[in-house]
Amino acid sequence: MPERTRTTRTTRTTRTDAVVIGGGPAGLFAALTLVRAGRRVALLEAGGDMRESLCSRLVARMDGRTVRDAEKFRLQCPRCTCLTGLGGAAFHFDTNLGYISSLTRSKIESAPDGTVRSYSGLERALGSFDRAQHLIGEAYRIFYELGLPPAGPPREDNGPLLGEGTVFQHVDTAYSQSVTVDDSLVVVARLKDELDSGGGSVLLHHRATDVEPLTDGGFEVRADTPHGPAVFRADDVIVGVGKLGLPWVRDLARRIGVRHRPSSRVDLGVRLEADRADLAPLLDGCHNPKLSFLNEEGHSVRTFCVCEGGRVMQYGFLDAVALDGQHCLNQPTTKSNLGILTTVDLPEHIDGTEHAGEFAARVAAHGGGRPVVSTVDELAGRPAPEGPLTTSLINYHHGDLRDCLPASIVRDVLAMVGRLNTLHPGLVPGTATVAAPVVERLFPDLDLSDDLESSVPGLYFVGDSSSKIIGITYGAATGMAAARSVLHRRVATAAAAGGRH
Repeated sequence: MPERTRTTRTTRTTRTDAVVIGGGPAGLFAALTLVRAGRRVALLEAGGDMRESLCSRLVARMDGRTVRDAEKFRLQCPRCTCLTGLGGAAFHFDTNLGYISSLTRSKIESAPDGTVRSYSGLERALGSFDRAQHLIGEAYRIFYELGLPPAGPPREDNGPLLGEGTVFQHVDTAYSQSVTVDDSLVVVARLKDELDSGGGSVLLHHRATDVEPLTDGGFEVRADTPHGPAVFRADDVIVGVGKLGLPWVRDLARRIGVRHRPSSRVDLGVRLEADRADLAPLLDGCHNPKLSFLNEEGHSVRTFCVCEGGRVMQYGFLDAVALDGQHCLNQPTTKSNLGILTTVDLPEHIDGTEHAGEFAARVAAHGGGRPVVSTVDELAGRPAPEGPLTTSLINYHHGDLRDCLPASIVRDVLAMVGRLNTLHPGLVPGTATVAAPVVERLFPDLDLSDDLESSVPGLYFVGDSSSKIIGITYGAATGMAAARSVLHRRVATAAAAGGRH
């Protein structure tokens, strides 16, 4: 375990080999890789243990208390506060791990020659498709080793039924694996136990406040802890904070000179929600189909994170509000929802992070600090329905999204609805709801190597904070890539030092 000395009456100093900031999948897999190689690691997590951070509705079910169908929506918080804690935001809800049988190029963009090309964000982050595929396979192997039950056999592929080349320009129905909170608790607990017993320290309620490169090499990481301020000195630092850590990462990059550019590409959109029975044909054969087309500006419009039997949740973000979809595998609802996102390429003079923040703030201002919900009919300019909307959101403003969304986003959402209804007539009825705002991939564009190392040697950014990818298995892959780079650098450094003697 790291040796500790007291430098002042109020600040503790810890010397360790590496500091990992953030206990989500990226940080956990980075720490595990280092500990398994014999390195001393301090993992700093701002939240608590996973169960401590869970939604009270989930804890009620896990404690054996009955939650009636009529209460499932009412028991959720008006605004989710369960996005920190060991395991990361995604593991605090039933969720989707992503590709299992093989990695695919699920996104599309307009190529310089005018053609449409597909790509994988992880492939671009890691420099090679084969490397990305290998690390995804490693992530799954470790998840199974830690107690994740293997997925059942894949459903029959229904790609042709989803209109590839006719209704949609790209269709991805790759087999993926869902994971429940119950399974996640087992995996995260076993991972934590291995870290604690193998030479690592998992330090909960430790919020990193600063990272300072030292003139003689290495770093000093400062943190607020339950016992007062603390300092950690280490050769390497791996930053794996989630979306809520965006302001901190931006400030850090600016202050210590991490090379970066304003984000030039952000994802903006909505969550579409309808009765589970209405959306069922879309999910016949694949529980998370990814359907894409290019709009008239050449921007990709795609479905994102399909949640069958799930709900829409909201959380505070950048002084505004943002939405996400949640799976409810153990207690499915009568609703299903999916994201509709437009990947917006921005001119050089526009900061994508600021642009996305303004997008979210404009909607929140229209909703009095709440998300805004319309029906599909209202979005298309048809009359509003009588009575309350049928949405799983419990704290929202029923308003006209055309008054607060850019006209291009309204157009893209209606175009996606039209294509879905062409695919399966009646799939999205006019009474289905559309809720905004949704914002994704809005970290500044950090200049990182294929190992996720920044321009400051020894400082890495993984998972969401890398600005390159999101998702559990993608995050785990980047964490492992960074950790292996740390190990390689330290071996090379030790060999060079030995050669000088």
